[in-house]
Amino acid sequence: MQIRDFLQTEGIVIGSAASDKKSVIDTLVELHSRCGNLKNAAAFYEQVLIREEEGTTAVGGATAIPHAQGSAVRRTGLCAMTLQEGIDWGAPDGRPVQLIFLIAAPKQGGEHLAVLSRLITMLMNKTVARALARAETPEAFLSILEEEENARRMDPYKMPMPQRRNFPPDWSDVTPPDMPEPADTAFQSQEFYRVLAVVSNAPGKGDADAEDNAYAYMASQALHSAAAQLGITIKVETHGRDGSENLLTQQELDQAEAIVIAADGPFDMSRFDGKRVVRGSLGDGIRNGEKMLRRAVSGTAPVYHNTSLRQKSKVKKGKKTSPSLPSLSRYLHKGAARVLPFYAAGGLLKMIGFLIDLFAGVPVVESFGYTSHAASLFYTVGTMLFTFALPVLSATIAEEIAGKWGLTPGFIGGWLAVIGASYHKIGGGVSSGMFGALFAGFAAGVLTLLLQKPFVRLQDMSKSGGIYFFSTLCSVILTGAAICAVNPLAAVLYNGAYRLLEEAAGLSGILAGALAGACTALDMGGPLSRGAYVFAVSGGGTALAAVAAAWITIPLSIALAVTVFRGHFPVYQRQGSAVNYILSIGGILEGAVPYAAASPLRVIPACLIGSAAAGAVTAAFGCTVSASVGGMFAFRTAGGWMYMLPAIAVGAIISMFLLAAFHKAHTGEPAENTDSVNQPAAVLQQETV
Repeated sequence: MQIRDFLQTEGIVIGSAASDKKSVIDTLVELHSRCGNLKNAAAFYEQVLIREEEGTTAVGGATAIPHAQGSAVRRTGLCAMTLQEGIDWGAPDGRPVQLIFLIAAPKQGGEHLAVLSRLITMLMNKTVARALARAETPEAFLSILEEEENARRMDPYKMPMPQRRNFPPDWSDVTPPDMPEPADTAFQSQEFYRVLAVVSNAPGKGDADAEDNAYAYMASQALHSAAAQLGITIKVETHGRDGSENLLTQQELDQAEAIVIAADGPFDMSRFDGKRVVRGSLGDGIRNGEKMLRRAVSGTAPVYHNTSLRQKSKVKKGKKTSPSLPSLSRYLHKGAARVLPFYAAGGLLKMIGFLIDLFAGVPVVESFGYTSHAASLFYTVGTMLFTFALPVLSATIAEEIAGKWGLTPGFIGGWLAVIGASYHKIGGGVSSGMFGALFAGFAAGVLTLLLQKPFVRLQDMSKSGGIYFFSTLCSVILTGAAICAVNPLAAVLYNGAYRLLEEAAGLSGILAGALAGACTALDMGGPLSRGAYVFAVSGGGTALAAVAAAWITIPLSIALAVTVFRGHFPVYQRQGSAVNYILSIGGILEGAVPYAAASPLRVIPACLIGSAAAGAVTAAFGCTVSASVGGMFAFRTAGGWMYMLPAIAVGAIISMFLLAAFHKAHTGEPAENTDSVNQPAAVLQQETV
């Protein structure tokens, strides 16, 4: 594989006068389209912009490599551009960018990672980067790349690795009688590494986790390559989404001369206490590995001291401060994107069950949708998808926080939340719904993360891979204990919602209708929503009509908001929004759960106000229904159904505008930007290389 296989002269622009990032990307996308690499240029353009919002793709040295992967791409391709004047791209070294490569990759396959790795490896040579930026023709540009590839004879997955050395060499036959024995016996060990390194990518940059691992891989290989050229033995520990590899042992830490850290995200530094430490970003590891290693062995690197205990004592004596937490939106968006297909497919299957019973002439009763055998098959499978969606949501959040070892405890915690498990009853309790699943995901992720450090040390001592499985078992137990302790609150909320609606009904039917709609939207299938449903079923009449109107209003408002205000929502939410039009017809409010899970503080207040308005208007007109299921299919059993339609329309329009207003500053997915992740107390106070 050669760069020539992906880059054509027709895909290269020399000396462009573009003055901002978007115009550069627009031109490069057009080049990809002309080269036949794209199926949908507009969709790919949006994907590239979203990737840029997640974090800069500038790699330093006046170079940027934006990239995107998705179904809008026909085949892997590469286009390039040089600029007359540099533009700001948020580069880690602060320099303006003049050389840009845009990689397009289809949804399946990993060719783009090889291209990305190959490009960055070549651009480590600043002479090559300068020559490319000064190339006068596309042919000359491509020729420079080809010459560098041929000179290196590169294989991106087989970069030069240092050989293990024996320090000191065997001097048994040549040592003079008066030569003293080496004072440091550590140099006589085959296991000695002069420098130890840690490479860690920023946690969870968007959906391209394999891409993050590629950056970590390239930094690791760059450090290995630089160490080989300098004759330095090195061991590199890597931290990625799939966990930690090549872990440093305490013996290696004691023997090492210095530590090199190339990391974008926070991690525990306490084990490096008393060692000379050189720290830089992941980009520094890729581009400046040799400088970092030279600094490490120069004897001038500062000694790191763990000040976390001292800072804790100061906090206790001084003013109390609340710890800063990383943004949670990234985890919520990741979980919502994972479960959106569950709700979309499950809702459509339930709708098929409704239609089968409708055409079979089944009356709209509580069992509507699964009365006949054929309808029951579709309806039951759809319900199962809804049931498993929340455990998958929890598992995804836990996996994002703690890596693959958080998946199992996250799923178990989500399932216990769904069945309403407690210390007194394993199943059959009140489900804590979406919020219980979110709590389970974060609890499982945090607990698993906290357990990793002691179990990693046990792994070092025992050299047994089974330690990680024992760690997972402990995390499952602790997560289950936490969920069982919290789940009884769902029963309290359920009873509270029921009693509140009873009291409201005694005061005013309109107030009861508004509260029933609000409770339905507050947790969308959780204890408050179920409390409103049970009250409506027992009370019947206008209360049941208010709940039925809310069930239709919520998914309809989501669909309208995403359709009318597309630019305010991430791509994955736009792709699944049309299904909510269909689900609103059947009154299947679960279609809104992924949107609420992704941005609860934006979606729930907007839907609450709209569904409360729909419930109040429905009650004001005295509308009634005799069946709580079926959505608009149940209108033939309704009294005053012609008034329910405008009530639903009013509620949906109110929620639509509120959703757009609340999402105004949430274009794309900036919640997943990890640039502002706070460093822990023990972080190294040192300038990057």
